[in-house]
Amino acid sequence: MLLSILLSTTLLFVSFSIGASYESAQRKMARGMTGSAALSVSSLSGAITSQDIPDLPDIGAAVGILKGSALYHENGYYETIDLIAADLPSLNKINPPRLTEGGELSDFEGDRILLPDRFTSKYGIQTGDDFSLWIEGTPVTLEVAAIAAYDTVFLRHTRGATALLPMETLAALTGQTEGFSEILIAPADGVSAAALKEALAAALADGLQVTETVKEAQIAADARQKSMPFFLISFFSLTMSVFIIYSSYKVITLDRLPVIGTFRSIGATQKTVTRILLLESMLYGIMGGLLGIPVGIALLRLILQGMGQSLSQGIEIPVIVSPAGILLSFAVAVVVSLLSAWLPIRRASRLPVKKVVLGTVEEARSSHRFIAVSGVILFAISALLPRAVTKDLLYPAGGFSLLGLIASAILFVPLFTNLAARGMERLYGAVFGNEGRLAARNMRGNRNTTQNITLLFISISAVIAIQVVGDFVTAYVSDVFNGAELQGFADGHMDPAFVEQVQNMEGVEKLLPLYVFENSIQAGKAVSPDQENNITFTRLEGTDNPDWYSSMFALHYTEGQRPEASVFQSERTILLSESCMERSGFSTGDIITLSDGNASYNYKIAGSFKSRATDVEAVISSRWAADDFGASSYDFLAYTAADPDAVMVQIRDLFGNTSNWSRTVEEFNTDALSTVGAFLQPMHSMTYFILLLAAVGVINNLLINYMQKRRITAMYKSVGLSNRQNMKMTLIEGFSSGLIGAIIAIVVSYLEIQTIFLVAGPKISMSPHLEISTFLSAGLMGIGVTLLGSAVPILKSRRMKLVEEIKFE
Repeated sequence: MLLSILLSTTLLFVSFSIGASYESAQRKMARGMTGSAALSVSSLSGAITSQDIPDLPDIGAAVGILKGSALYHENGYYETIDLIAADLPSLNKINPPRLTEGGELSDFEGDRILLPDRFTSKYGIQTGDDFSLWIEGTPVTLEVAAIAAYDTVFLRHTRGATALLPMETLAALTGQTEGFSEILIAPADGVSAAALKEALAAALADGLQVTETVKEAQIAADARQKSMPFFLISFFSLTMSVFIIYSSYKVITLDRLPVIGTFRSIGATQKTVTRILLLESMLYGIMGGLLGIPVGIALLRLILQGMGQSLSQGIEIPVIVSPAGILLSFAVAVVVSLLSAWLPIRRASRLPVKKVVLGTVEEARSSHRFIAVSGVILFAISALLPRAVTKDLLYPAGGFSLLGLIASAILFVPLFTNLAARGMERLYGAVFGNEGRLAARNMRGNRNTTQNITLLFISISAVIAIQVVGDFVTAYVSDVFNGAELQGFADGHMDPAFVEQVQNMEGVEKLLPLYVFENSIQAGKAVSPDQENNITFTRLEGTDNPDWYSSMFALHYTEGQRPEASVFQSERTILLSESCMERSGFSTGDIITLSDGNASYNYKIAGSFKSRATDVEAVISSRWAADDFGASSYDFLAYTAADPDAVMVQIRDLFGNTSNWSRTVEEFNTDALSTVGAFLQPMHSMTYFILLLAAVGVINNLLINYMQKRRITAMYKSVGLSNRQNMKMTLIEGFSSGLIGAIIAIVVSYLEIQTIFLVAGPKISMSPHLEISTFLSAGLMGIGVTLLGSAVPILKSRRMKLVEEIKFE
């Protein structure tokens, strides 16, 4: 029992702490080069100087950042390099660069450059190499001073790379000899970003603006999204721990019935016995909690160290141990131990002394009809509730559905076990003889067997659900082009002649060039003569082929339908993303006004869509993009080809020194998979702890079964039952329990998965791919755990002293 409490405490602690660690890593990723700086001050026109920043006690540190841009070309790849420069002592106060070889950056002056390891490892660049890049069309060669880790000023969440140069060098290359592009400011200790922003806004001169570097709410939301699967593991582990502790105290109370009887016979009251046993269970909870937290810290370090090494970005994820996580994990360990042990303790303390001494204790049994009716009602409610509620209530309904499915399955386990045992009795009798028939008969009406099956189906269904959800998240996040037809894309400035050359390349099958407008087109619907509800599209695209556009980006139309190409070209119609429709309040059929600040035109909303392959908010015909808003050059191109890689090499060559980001879908997915897989790998690894918990519970239940039937076993052995026959019966019982648990787990996990994706369905545009091998492998693992656990009662029965067992009872 102590082991089960320790494991559940460990898993719960890791779940709480990994969320905080993910949030810290997410904050680091979001902050990027800003480090501990919470605010950025820049000029609305021109450069900003240090004298522009007022001397406020709320300011902890400030550093001026000079920025530039360059282009790097190697082996057909073109990378945009963001150049930054800062005073190193000031930069070290906010976000010091961390060298891969250790030590500090020194003698950093002249024509030198500091590059991140993620970039240098990609192109085989070493310290001391000459590094050539293009700045405003002019080639520049710099010496690589050192290689830095990617998790400091070089960290970014957009394509390209960041490089650090000496201030004088970058100023000379960009021609900006005075001032900075921006000044990053970190608040003093105890000062919030909001308070510092308010103070700066009041003290800054006109023409200067102050903005927050990150959105803390979004950081926390992203971290919760990554850590949520770990709470799913905690839920299943706590559920299993309740059963394990409950069954463990059944072992303890059964083993101590003679002692309890002696205590009661000499005057101990029911309350006294209950208090003694509850104090013991509390002691188990305290010990399990105290031991589980250090084990959890060690496990957390191991998980995050392995994850940091496997992340392609090389991001160092810190181990965050919060006092709240420690206290909550410890409190749950003690409370779960007390509550789970209370029922068997209460039953044992209230037993009549006479029955305890004579060994005639029997457990009360509930009506099978009542259990069946309750199970059917609960199952029906759990299965139908998520389908009946509105979108706002999906999450609580989904949570209740998951709990209800498990609870209803628990109610059905005894009935299903008895039914299966009757069939197995005939089958095993024909295959295994009398031992098999007796093993199946022992399962009927055996509460320990049903508890064993219950524990197994919870653990197996947990493994299946976590595996499926983890695989889906990996596929969903890393393979955003799942279902999309495009095989490669180019993001860069392209004129019609460029597109024509790509079209003439050998092997190109479909080519879809797009006009792109980013944050430049406004849309509004007239509400009244004096009021207009305007929004700015983050991205609007123009296409001449809506059919190809839909297939290339796997658009799923949620309202209306895809307009015919002829209508799309002849009438001003627009398609909006589902998220844009929600943000704007527009509806299908509305007439909205689109404006670029110079001219305005009315468009009819033909429908809405959702897609994982594109973040576009609006789509119009390329004809109207050119006629109404003057589009003449393309900024995005998607294609399919017989050999996508060969076409991509030629496209990169066509771009020459022009800044672009061109990838095949396979290249994009490989980069994304390395990051997502690293974040989710710990979740898959921790499922083995659930199986370990299941093994502990199985052994407990098998021990209970052995202790309750040891007199019967002794009598069988006294009339000729051999150890081999007893082992055969025990293994058959273990295999049968595992098989029944696996069957129930497969059914329950399938329903759980349907519920999970029914709840998540409105926010995703793909369905999970269920592999039968996932279900079967988890079921086989459950059977294997039961067979391994059967070794304990087999060994104990071999050492059984027949006379003492029969006489003792």
